[in-house]
Amino acid sequence: MSIEFLDIHKAFGTNKVLDGVTLTVEKGQIVFIIGKSGAGKSVLVKHLVGLIQQDAGRILFEGEDITHYTEREFFALRKRCAMVFQHSTLFDSMTLLENVALPIRKHKGLSHGDSLAAARDKLALVQMHEMAARFPADIGDGLRKRVAIARALTLDPEYVVFDEPTTGLDPVSAVRVDRLIRQMSDDTGVTSIVVSHDLRSIFGIADRIVMLYQGRIRLDGTPADFRGSDDPVVHQFVNGLPEGPMEL
Repeated sequence: MSIEFLDIHKAFGTNKVLDGVTLTVEKGQIVFIIGKSGAGKSVLVKHLVGLIQQDAGRILFEGEDITHYTEREFFALRKRCAMVFQHSTLFDSMTLLENVALPIRKHKGLSHGDSLAAARDKLALVQMHEMAARFPADIGDGLRKRVAIARALTLDPEYVVFDEPTTGLDPVSAVRVDRLIRQMSDDTGVTSIVVSHDLRSIFGIADRIVMLYQGRIRLDGTPADFRGSDDPVVHQFVNGLPEGPMEL
């Protein structure tokens, strides 16, 4: 089974962001969507969970056309395809355990005690169970990101979309988040779609990389394909070169 983006177009006013993107994400992969700032990476994945509506094109989720889903239909889909936003968006007034327990209690109808027990199990998956009683303000950005991932896993999604998961993190925290995404994929089989421009992450854990440039896919391939590409735009990006054909 898979997710298919078919000829997706999206513009904001006169700014054409996506210009006919066609992409298939196979189940079980870690797929990175990369490109310079403003390339449409986050715009593309937000279509999948109904946060943005495309101007043209279709999206198939495991064979079902979700292009014109209602908000109620997307509500059900988001249980199968969770999203971890760039900012962790935890509730400051709740403990880490309570933050993770909230969607469990709301969507699974468990008792307060059972939802807390289930939340503790999810925190254990991200090595955060020992900090369960702490508040978001008491921990660093990298640890808050782990809690956000635990919360995304509460409904046992088949797909998780990560929007810039390591942006703003120190190098050590970023590597730990990368390892967590890789471990989660290996241990649970969840499919991960990662929006990023972090070269270390891209070449550290990706199974497949898709680069967007000028509204279209510039290259779709393995990390080795990207390292060996003679495309000057790809070469400039993956090597972090200030000079080259890539537009500012």
